[in-house]
Amino acid sequence: MKKLLLITLILTIYCNLTAQNANTQRSHSIKGPLVGLSYAYEHPIAQQSTLNMELILNGGFGSGTFSGNYWYIAPSLRIEPRYYYNLSKRFSKGKKTINNSANYIAVSADYQPGFSIGNNAEASQYILIVPKYGLKRTMGEHFIFEVAAGVGTNIIGSSNWEAVLAMDLKLGYAF
Repeated sequence: MKKLLLITLILTIYCNLTAQNANTQRSHSIKGPLVGLSYAYEHPIAQQSTLNMELILNGGFGSGTFSGNYWYIAPSLRIEPRYYYNLSKRFSKGKKTINNSANYIAVSADYQPGFSIGNNAEASQYILIVPKYGLKRTMGEHFIFEVAAGVGTNIIGSSNWEAVLAMDLKLGYAF
C-alpha cells in the first residue's frame, strides 16, 4: 500500500511539472463570440505554431426599415495558422502556457457558404482573409479568453473586393 501511495504521489508531481511547457499544445474548445457559438480544434504544426480550425455559427438580429425585425444563424468555417511568438518567454518567466496561453500573429481565412436559418434575413456568401494580432489566456485550467483584431479583405462572389476591420472577442471552455 505504501509503494502504491508513493508511485501515485510521484506520478502526480511529474504530471503537474510537465503540464506546461514551451511548445504548443493540441486543444479542443467551445467558444462564445459576441453573437454565436463555435467549436475549435487547435493542432500543433511546429514548436510555437498551430493550425486553428473553427466551425462557427454566426448570428445576428435587428430591425430594418423595409424588412421589419429580423434574426439569422449562418455557419462559417475558419482556418487560421497561428504563430505564438512569446510562448517560450512566458514559460521561462513561470507564466501559464496551458492551452497555448500567449500572444500570437495569424492569418485567418473564413468561408461562409451563403445559407442561413432565420426570419427576414439572408446571409451572403463570402471569403474573408485577415492578418491578425491576438492574445489567448487560460483562466484556471479550462476557461479561455481570446481577443484578436486585424485589417483584411472580404472577397464577395468573384469580382468584388473590400477592406474590412475584423475583431474577435471570445470566452470559452477548453477540454
